[in-house]
Amino acid sequence: MRRMLFGLLVGASLATPVLAQTSVATDAGTVAGAADTEVISFKGIPYAAPPVGPLRWKAPERALAWNGVREAKVYGNACPQPVRTEAWAQVGAQSEDCLFLNVWRPKKPGKYPVMVFMHGGGFVFGAAGVPLYEGSGLAARGAVVVTMNYRLGRLGYFAHPALTREDPDGKLGNFGVMDQIASLEWVKRNIAGFGGDPGNVMIFGESAGAGAVQILMGSPAATGLFHKAASQSGSGSTVLAPIRGGAINAEMLGQKFTDDLGLKDATAAQLRAIPVAEIIKARAFPFIDGKVVTMSPGEAFYKNKQTRIPLIIGSNSNESSLGGMTEATAKMVLGSAFPELHAGYIALTGKAPDAAAVDLAEGLGFVLPSIAVADQHAATGNKAFAYYFDQVPVDQRATAAGTDHGGELEYLFGNKAAEHRWDAEDLKVSKQMGDYWVRFATTGDPNGKGAARWPAVTTPPTNYLVIGAKPHAARLAPVEEKVKAAAMAAAIKTWAAPAAP
Repeated sequence: MRRMLFGLLVGASLATPVLAQTSVATDAGTVAGAADTEVISFKGIPYAAPPVGPLRWKAPERALAWNGVREAKVYGNACPQPVRTEAWAQVGAQSEDCLFLNVWRPKKPGKYPVMVFMHGGGFVFGAAGVPLYEGSGLAARGAVVVTMNYRLGRLGYFAHPALTREDPDGKLGNFGVMDQIASLEWVKRNIAGFGGDPGNVMIFGESAGAGAVQILMGSPAATGLFHKAASQSGSGSTVLAPIRGGAINAEMLGQKFTDDLGLKDATAAQLRAIPVAEIIKARAFPFIDGKVVTMSPGEAFYKNKQTRIPLIIGSNSNESSLGGMTEATAKMVLGSAFPELHAGYIALTGKAPDAAAVDLAEGLGFVLPSIAVADQHAATGNKAFAYYFDQVPVDQRATAAGTDHGGELEYLFGNKAAEHRWDAEDLKVSKQMGDYWVRFATTGDPNGKGAARWPAVTTPPTNYLVIGAKPHAARLAPVEEKVKAAAMAAAIKTWAAPAAP
């Protein structure tokens, strides 16, 4: 920062002032970023108009233009959400005026691949400004990195008869997904000014962000906006409710929410007057609206309607840290097949029956549906690379069951979580993972000189790469192939059922 200020003071004597290196014109106005040793960062850039007042629960509109140079050196507001206590998950100031993105680019001029990250948090929590997602480490490898906010909870995913009556032919309900698409449209229009190649954009996301990646790969509204994708711990067997029809639908849930507030037969204006504090109390998720979200995550791959681009997809070695992946869950899904497959997991893992049952449930819920998506993508002639991440910071290595849900992110971004310690092994894994992702963003293939060979997915038993201290290629065991098939059977059956538009 001191170097940048010094450059501004003496800029009159330089052939190229520092300001020219850190200022970029966008279609809404000029932004001024901050230069560091290797990268230039631009934070808090509005990519859409504030979705407040009459724009609450409407599709995002273009960002409002400004005059002069807008400082882009601090993160914008996070979208409203419940408070979390974890140190790493603090999002800073919140406001409905939250549609901001951040850009990191290498200092050296060039035409770089673009990596657009979609944060996790169950579609309820999170923000692009969480320190874990700071993009300097990835950008320094030779990429333009973008992180973005999108509307969360009932502000982001809300259908109601009053909103449908207001605009029956419009894009309804999935405002958070519309925000993600709007950010990609901003990238297409503006990223060249930041040194990015609008014809080489990769989207990548974790957890809910990974589910969003899969949704966007099946959404006609996102066609042509990205060219590579990575889905990290996003499963692949999720089933979304429809906007209307069926036993449970999004409009029904929206109506119940307002009825419980005492707003019977509410108008759209009354909905937009509900205090934010009331809105964020209830969880909400994407649903099938028929225009923006047309299929559940994973479904497009089984119907051969996904975007035909290179894909990385995988999960971590302790996804059960997320909760809900228990022996009871495995029994419910597998029914009479549970004893045989449980015995197979005991033999495969060498663990006690209760621990093997958790691994089985974890395979059903996260690990193997991701592999199944990779299989389907490869079977239709697309490049697919599957992974299994298994690295734990040195301070947890002796006691951890594996890499927790989301635990790969500090390695990918190269930003050690404040509560962890790293050793040389952790640093090596971080470099390895970041290099794989940036090579993939650049060429569509993560492989490169000096790295463990990452085999592409071909035919079952599925190839994948174990990413960790000793990276190596592996293949699914026969019992895992059986569990993978069982994991997808229920989802496929549900996807096949007709849903109301």
